[in-house]
Amino acid sequence: MKKLIVLLLMTLISIGVIDAQKKPSILFESRVYDFGQIKEEDGRKTARFAFKNIGNDTLKILNVRASCGCTTSDYTRTPVLPGQSGYVDVAYNPLGRPGNFNKIVTVITNDPDNPNVVLTIKGSVIPKPKTKADNYPQVLGNLRFKSNHITFNDIKDTEIKTDTIYVYNPSDRKITIYSENLPSFLKIHIPAGGITIAPDQELKIPISYDAKARNDYGYVFDNFRLKTDDIDQPVKQMYVSANIIQDFSWMTEKDKTNAPKIVFEKTEVVFDTIKMGESVIVEFPFRNEGKNDLKILKVKSSCGCTAVAPEKNILKKGEKSSIKVTFNTAGRQGNQQKSVTVITNDPEHSIVVLTLKGYVKN
Repeated sequence: MKKLIVLLLMTLISIGVIDAQKKPSILFESRVYDFGQIKEEDGRKTARFAFKNIGNDTLKILNVRASCGCTTSDYTRTPVLPGQSGYVDVAYNPLGRPGNFNKIVTVITNDPDNPNVVLTIKGSVIPKPKTKADNYPQVLGNLRFKSNHITFNDIKDTEIKTDTIYVYNPSDRKITIYSENLPSFLKIHIPAGGITIAPDQELKIPISYDAKARNDYGYVFDNFRLKTDDIDQPVKQMYVSANIIQDFSWMTEKDKTNAPKIVFEKTEVVFDTIKMGESVIVEFPFRNEGKNDLKILKVKSSCGCTAVAPEKNILKKGEKSSIKVTFNTAGRQGNQQKSVTVITNDPEHSIVVLTLKGYVKN
């Protein structure tokens, strides 16, 4: 009887050892796929990674995670028995991705020795040849523009700058462009009878910006329209922006010594925690410590703030004033920071940024 019990125990232990040794084992033929050179215009390419279950238990692909730039289009989703094979397909879309690439895909399995298998695809994308249309991404009717927003960046308040509107006609008919009803500070160099752009023709149209005529300071944004005889969207909406700065180049050292000088008592205020919907009202006092008249040319606030210009825009030597700022916290919560930009004729402090910040609780 004792021998029978011992034999039975040994049998059970043996079975347990055998069961404990049973496990799946994944083996890929290769973990790296090199596409070599591929053309951008040829579209998506797919690499197949074949694998085999060389273990003695059922293998399962639990998930496949792709890095940015590639996607897994398919993989073996059914259990893979010992000795059987499967695959993981990895696709790469070269559109808009010229140059070399190296991407990874992580295969998650129930193989205890290889729970995360990293596969790599690599190659080089040959850029597709650019067409004329590719160089003109902004489509307005039957015309294409490099941009319908002309940016002049920094421009002095005494300056006239000229830039270019780039146009392309991809249609099969000629289109005439006219310059009409423009703002006084803009001039587009088009003849009175208009300028005609033939099919498949590119055109450069000069545009001039007169900062003095715009009569403003800081960042300014405007829109204007180009009238055409295009049968689709005949009026083209255009935009123009500039950062108008003061020209102090005329000033001598004596002029600078006698110049106005703005001095704020504070340029930053941190308010106490307040409830959403409440308003914060702050005053920023300042004075003119210079010798000539100080001019407040512009006061501009960021979103959510209202800044009131001082009662006097011109302050003589020694005079004081303040800028009142109101921040409405409605619809806002968390850390807040708002700014007010003050533009003056002080050559040393022509732009002063006032800051208001604090915490808004719900």
